[in-house]
Amino acid sequence: MALAHGVVTAELERPLLANDRQASNPREGLTSAQAAALLQEFGRNEIVEEKESMLYMFTKQFLGTMPAMIELSAILAAALGDWLDFFIIGALLLTNATLGFIEELNAQSSVDALKDGLIRKLPVKRDGKSVMIEITEVVPGDVVFVRGGNVVPADGRWLHGDELSVDQAALTGESLPVAVPREDGDEVGSGEKLWSGSIIKTGEAEMLVTETGLNTMMGEAAKSIQESSGHQVGLLESKIQASGKVLILITLVAVSALLYYQVVVRGQELGEILEMSLCLVIASVPVALPMVLKVTLSVGAKELAGEGAIVTHLTALEEVASMRVLCSDKTGTLTTAQMTVYHSMAKCWNGFTAEQVLTYAAVASNAANKDDAIDRAVYQAFAEMSVGPGGDVDVAADALGKKFRTEKYFGFNPTVKRTVADVLDLNTGKKLRVAKGHRRDGLETRSCDISLIPRHLAIGIFGKQGYKTIAVAVGVNGGPMKYAGTLPIMDPPRSDTASTIANIRGSGVAVKMITGDHLNIAKEMARQIELGTNIMPNTELWPVSAQRDELIHWADGFAQVMPKDKHEVVAVLQQAGLVVGMTGDGVNDAPALAKAQVGVAVAGATDAAQTAADIILTREGLGPIYTAILTSRRIFKRLKAYVVYRICCTVQVVCFLCFLSFVFNEAFSALYIILLALFHDLTIVTIAYDKQTPSAQPETPTVRGLVVQSYAMGLFLAAGSCILFVYGHAFMSESFVESFKYKEALMFLQITNSSAFLIFSARTPGFFFASTPDNKLAGSAIASQIVVNGLVLFSGGWLVNELRPQDVLITWLYNLVLLLLLDVVKMGVLEAEALLEGGASRPSGRNAFAGLASCCGLLGGSKRTATSAGRGTRASVSRFQSGSSRLSQANVSGLHKMNSLKNIDALGSPKSQKGALLPGPAIVAARVSGFGNVDEKFDRFLLQRHQ
Repeated sequence: MALAHGVVTAELERPLLANDRQASNPREGLTSAQAAALLQEFGRNEIVEEKESMLYMFTKQFLGTMPAMIELSAILAAALGDWLDFFIIGALLLTNATLGFIEELNAQSSVDALKDGLIRKLPVKRDGKSVMIEITEVVPGDVVFVRGGNVVPADGRWLHGDELSVDQAALTGESLPVAVPREDGDEVGSGEKLWSGSIIKTGEAEMLVTETGLNTMMGEAAKSIQESSGHQVGLLESKIQASGKVLILITLVAVSALLYYQVVVRGQELGEILEMSLCLVIASVPVALPMVLKVTLSVGAKELAGEGAIVTHLTALEEVASMRVLCSDKTGTLTTAQMTVYHSMAKCWNGFTAEQVLTYAAVASNAANKDDAIDRAVYQAFAEMSVGPGGDVDVAADALGKKFRTEKYFGFNPTVKRTVADVLDLNTGKKLRVAKGHRRDGLETRSCDISLIPRHLAIGIFGKQGYKTIAVAVGVNGGPMKYAGTLPIMDPPRSDTASTIANIRGSGVAVKMITGDHLNIAKEMARQIELGTNIMPNTELWPVSAQRDELIHWADGFAQVMPKDKHEVVAVLQQAGLVVGMTGDGVNDAPALAKAQVGVAVAGATDAAQTAADIILTREGLGPIYTAILTSRRIFKRLKAYVVYRICCTVQVVCFLCFLSFVFNEAFSALYIILLALFHDLTIVTIAYDKQTPSAQPETPTVRGLVVQSYAMGLFLAAGSCILFVYGHAFMSESFVESFKYKEALMFLQITNSSAFLIFSARTPGFFFASTPDNKLAGSAIASQIVVNGLVLFSGGWLVNELRPQDVLITWLYNLVLLLLLDVVKMGVLEAEALLEGGASRPSGRNAFAGLASCCGLLGGSKRTATSAGRGTRASVSRFQSGSSRLSQANVSGLHKMNSLKNIDALGSPKSQKGALLPGPAIVAARVSGFGNVDEKFDRFLLQRHQ
């Protein structure tokens, strides 16, 4: 929004910025008429969003392909008078709609959290007078008075007054308050910028409002959240729904053919065939699918809650299993969010030691001011030095008080940028004046010899290493101040950060640091946690270009970022087909949290971040995220087992019934079809509790993979049922031949029995007996067979035809043999699928990139991960070191042959216009994809960039 108007007055003596709107008179402010016109033009200073009515939000949960098929099933059940099925289907439909409705409400609450702080009043100049006005009435061009304790009401620039100390932690992630005004950064006028939502810690000043409402940084965050949030279908769920649609479509085609053949060709009564056909449609619709999804995800969410992660959007648990990149905030996530003084690294002068410098820094600090990050850090370091690791600050303060008696203390003043203490050394009787400043500049006085210390020695050496600094000077008995030394200070990494990142990377997920802190600080932190030091400034993110997109994939992270930068990084990674996770704690993180498939609000996050996130951590650090990765991959296997089972059962039933109709002109009882559907759905619900081992690499579900395996197994079971129907007379009793009803009941037993066995085969890629199921899953399968076998053995003909015990036993033995053969078929299909996905016939696929990475020396021993029997093996790229890793010149020839770029350096990497080394496709693939299993869409993305 361009707000350039007028010329700055001589009193202000400062040029007007391009995005500023100047009040008609900075000392008089806007007139009421001007303010009214601007309010009409720009609207109120509030976050306005279009809200859907709750009735509409709830009603639209019943729209869509899957809900429509479930609704059709309910109508058909009612039409057939099958009220039990009708009420079960209706209950499932209402439950699914309620869960989706809750997801929609969560999306709205994220915007509401950003609006909470905008109902208050501040002094604003209007018509030459300072009047209290609600900040919702503030307009661009207003001059607003702010002071310590106020929340900045809108984006603007500092006009005049004190130097302000502004806490921007919730907006930019800065560990310490920043001074406003200060020296401009990369953007002209950035040193005077005040952001809406930041907190004034100290000082009083007037500010000129430049943006309000949705045009502020906080408003843009709310808008991004609103656009990105809402009820979203997870990646796995979308593939499952697509597989279900394929199943329903094939069933409808089969039923149509059945109706035509029986009614038109054979001339059967429509009523007789219609009942069986409608029941077949009901049986083909996986009415329990949404319920099984929610139950399985809820069980996983309960597991994570015990590990310090609260899941607010269940679909995130599906996405975590496929997550390939985790973008992590620095402050409070990778670090402790508490500044630490490293006195052992102090640079000392004038005969002072590091211990003395820290002691004098403590003398010039206030032990009672625990809210001040610097004073707290100094005293904590002094306590550890004097008392020992974990030393108590109060005990250390008492010990210091026995050595020095404070006679006068001057607190921190933003103008002089230092604290000063006049103390008496009780050991020597000398009077000391001790000064402590955030920067070297804060100690430059006429009475201090600091100017004799070269600036690059006092401050620059630590600044380049990513440390902030505390300068200390001491004067004795009224003499000149002597520069004692400089203490480095930093927000240190958590003790488990490096190991957790190694674990996450070991699970095939790349980790990037996205922080608002300074570039040098970010690089030093990345070095300490072994993340990789290829951290880029946010200026590299603009303008948009193909080279920029590749840089985002290659970089270990970005520093000095703003909310739009984080949002852009996530969006670019998603465009390459990657599932992206994002962590954060502030308002600045909220848009990216909402945009990412997996938004994670870390412990202590703001309300806006928590409501925009999918997972909220209650424990500090990244540990719960690694737990979520493992849990999600177990959930993925459970849900995949359900889909394979449910589709397989339907294929078996549909194919068998079509076989009966077209070959033998027989029709199956509608009652048996309904009972089969009920047992199929109710038995498998306990799959949510099944024991599964998480995979070593991210899971990437595909419709083809789900459908091929399911249909192959279903067709095999259907063939088994058909063989028993045709040749059962050879080993069954005479009743099997004499009575079709008896034969029909026995086939019902065979299908239900084989379906129960199918559960144990579908849940593992190997032989069913190689993996132990959970007791709940095994119990439900056993319970269903007790009911079915009880009916066919002891019902006396009620509901189903009674069968002879020897025929029941033979059916069990037949199905056991069928189960063993089914496992062989399953493993053959999985092996064939693995060959198709990773075979040499796909030069642009996974193996191509693995081979290309191998040429560059990126495969550490070409570690291979063997899955269960028949699944096949895939090369997984070992952990890739940072972009500064040294690549062997001897292994580059293969890369040269694969690249057609004009500007290729000796290592096969294109260079930017600035001469900076950019990665070749192999390096990007190895780094970003989680070090192996690069998915096909990402492969294509990279190849397009290099053609």
